[in-house]
Amino acid sequence: MSAPAPMNAIQVVAPAGGSVERVFAARSAAPFSPERLAFVHELGRAIMRSPEARAMPELVALGFWARPANVQQMIPQANDTGLLRLARGLAFHIAPANVDTIFVYSLLLSVLAGNRNIVRISSKESEQTGLLLRLIQDALEQVGPDTRESLAIVRYEADRAINDYLSARCDLRLVWGGDATIATLRQSPLAPHATELNFPNKLSGAVIDAAGWLALADRDEQARRFSNDALWFGQQACSSPRFIFWRGPEALVQQAAEDFWTRVESAAAKADLPWSPRAAVDKLVAEQLQASRGGTRIRSTMSNRVRVIQARSFETDDCLGAAEGFFVEARIDALHDLLPLVQRLWQTIVSIGVPAADWQAFLSEVRPHGIDRIVPAGAALDFSKVWDGQDLLDAMTRRVDLSRL
Repeated sequence: MSAPAPMNAIQVVAPAGGSVERVFAARSAAPFSPERLAFVHELGRAIMRSPEARAMPELVALGFWARPANVQQMIPQANDTGLLRLARGLAFHIAPANVDTIFVYSLLLSVLAGNRNIVRISSKESEQTGLLLRLIQDALEQVGPDTRESLAIVRYEADRAINDYLSARCDLRLVWGGDATIATLRQSPLAPHATELNFPNKLSGAVIDAAGWLALADRDEQARRFSNDALWFGQQACSSPRFIFWRGPEALVQQAAEDFWTRVESAAAKADLPWSPRAAVDKLVAEQLQASRGGTRIRSTMSNRVRVIQARSFETDDCLGAAEGFFVEARIDALHDLLPLVQRLWQTIVSIGVPAADWQAFLSEVRPHGIDRIVPAGAALDFSKVWDGQDLLDAMTRRVDLSRL
């Protein structure tokens, strides 16, 4: 297949001197080969050595994720079933614009799987992305040419011809940009043998047991972790909590919620994460719109940094009017009350004070058509090889069946 004329509009931003053509010509590696492991470990070390990166909690989390002990846990255990794991081939990743680190997690998992990789990142410049690209370049210089020539991180303006060309050449396409980006990329056909993983718009929240919250000895720490879950990335990450369900009788919920939000506001003020003037206006408009519909109350908070709507009847759309510290809360008597509310786009639930056995019983008995992860406070933004209900490492490899030999 000949390259379309617009291919010269592709800018390879890493590695230095890299090219898409070299990625096409490169060979895939064995999954979890020593050189691929060395690159992932070196990038993790580069992040943790960088004073700039250590000042960015999201990058610290990435560096911690890439440490050898964690990566080793991801490697499937050898077995004698007669199935040989091999790389899938060429992976084409489309990264989101709102979460700078997600393209690195996607890339590193595919690198571990042995694939060749082309990653399209947003043309929007950011300090964090610039730093990540420099650290990736530094890590690539510490490994052999096979790894360097097997990947290209690129930028290009939206162009159907380029999307068509790269999509037709790949064996796996991963689209992280949400519903609109998925719809755009689906206009570009894949080869018949190729497959894709799509990560559409998602909504996340929290479920807090009122009695459980009030019994905690480390409520300030739990509030700090929740604040980080929600406010990093401006509450724009798919796993950032936007709604809260309180479990328990109304009087106890009121007591617990007042204590919780006071501590969350304090934690948000101490974190001093940036937020935009536009967010203040969006919150005001969203809460006034909800109030005009009746049946809701606006919780009194110390500032516009954290705003909370108390809803009598919960609607998913109520959570989408604002971000950067905007929440909708409601009360339930039991987890089973969530069944008529859960939608397929629900992704992560931050659970505080709700025993794992309660969740297991709810999921096993009710089987809601949504909820992909349930995590403790502070873990909502932690990336895992199992994401949106899919084992990414498994999907990024293929199996050769030798069991009949």
